Amino acid sequence: MSADVTLPAQSARPARRRSATFGLSWRILGLVIVAVMTAEVAIFLPSIARFRLVYLEQLIESGTLAALALDATPDNMVTEQVKGSLLAHARVEAVVLVEPNKPKRALMNIEPRPEMQGFNLKDRGALGLIWDALEAMARDGSHFIRVGGESMRLPGAMVWIVVDEMPMRAAMYGYTSRILVLSIIIALFTAALLYLALRWLVIRPLQDLSRAMIDFRRAPEEADTDRAPVQRNDEIGVVDREFQLLQRELRTSLRQKSRLAEVGAATNKINHDLRNMLSTARLLSDRLARSDNERTRALAPTILNTIDRAARLASDAIEYVREKPSPRLAETDLADLVDEVGIALQEQGEEKDPNLLRTWVNEIGNGSIARCDRDLLYRVFVNLGRNAFEAGATSVTIRTRRSGGFMLVEVADNGPGIPAAVARQLFRPFTTGGRQGGTGLGLAIARDLVRLHGGDITLIESNAQGTLFGFTLPIA
Repeated sequence: MSADVTLPAQSARPARRRSATFGLSWRILGLVIVAVMTAEVAIFLPSIARFRLVYLEQLIESGTLAALALDATPDNMVTEQVKGSLLAHARVEAVVLVEPNKPKRALMNIEPRPEMQGFNLKDRGALGLIWDALEAMARDGSHFIRVGGESMRLPGAMVWIVVDEMPMRAAMYGYTSRILVLSIIIALFTAALLYLALRWLVIRPLQDLSRAMIDFRRAPEEADTDRAPVQRNDEIGVVDREFQLLQRELRTSLRQKSRLAEVGAATNKINHDLRNMLSTARLLSDRLARSDNERTRALAPTILNTIDRAARLASDAIEYVREKPSPRLAETDLADLVDEVGIALQEQGEEKDPNLLRTWVNEIGNGSIARCDRDLLYRVFVNLGRNAFEAGATSVTIRTRRSGGFMLVEVADNGPGIPAAVARQLFRPFTTGGRQGGTGLGLAIARDLVRLHGGDITLIESNAQGTLFGFTLPIA
């Protein structure tokens, strides 16, 4: 079973190759750039709206100054040349100043028309200003608009101007290009810093860890794949140390399994000869038991028990290392099966000692049907019962109860209990539970057979009053 885990020796280990590209690094760099640019776009929208608002407010202020120039004339009238000069300096095509309790003052190169798009800066909210700015940048050519607002010089007055959007649009494009260049510089600088920081703190340790995993996968039993422990207390340091601990545990487990496989292969080769030798020794012991010498007859039972233990050890070792069979599932009456196991165990006890008391209590009611392999489950009950009786129990009770889609089978005895130190590794091979003459494979084999059915076996309780095992089986 475990022989497949052993890897063939390699003539030369493959040299480590450092990848020319680091996919995760470049992905992080790209994500950082995208994130920064997205943040810049989110900042750009209100900033371009603010730029347009300030630009129009400045035009309103300059238009107000142009309109106030009319106050310097006797009749609030100027020549066409002066009007053109005032409007040109104000960068507007028309201005109308409406002040409470004063006559309206106006300078116009272009008469305001109803079809002109109008904006009252006092009534525009943040979203409206953003939409106005984007709409202005999307247009092309000359586009005259009417804009109204308050002047800082005349707080109570209302100023309306007519202006061509084209110069403002050019200024907005220039502002946008400056913002774009600045955003790219900030994005690249931020991304470079984060890239270097993440590469130093995360990417390089992960690359070292991934290379260590690949080396360990190629040669899991070679100790030279170990690395020096890292001195980090963060999550990567924890992962690195846990991986190194896992490496050591797996390497130890693989070596143990390799040794078990070698022991199993060797035992399988000598098992036939060993059984023949033990059969011959048993025949000779039977003759000793019929000897006329009383002292010789007294030694015969001890020799027979020793031979039986040796034969069982050989059989259990072969059964443990042998490839596990595929269970042939069928509906099985557990009550009938448990009765059959009890008869066999009681007969074995009588062969050893006619005066030995073994009580096998079957509390499984009729009709307890489970879907299992009868022969494999028979071996499970035999191993559990034989272990209990050999540990000193005089009574073993079998009972069942349903739990969801499974049947829980409980095997309870009145033995002296299992020591706590042994209970922690009870299902490991060659753990004898403290009794003399045990092979230490009965419970390991029972666990494997139960798991073949899709269940599991556990030690539920063990104390001076007895021991309770439980395992699950699918309900038919």
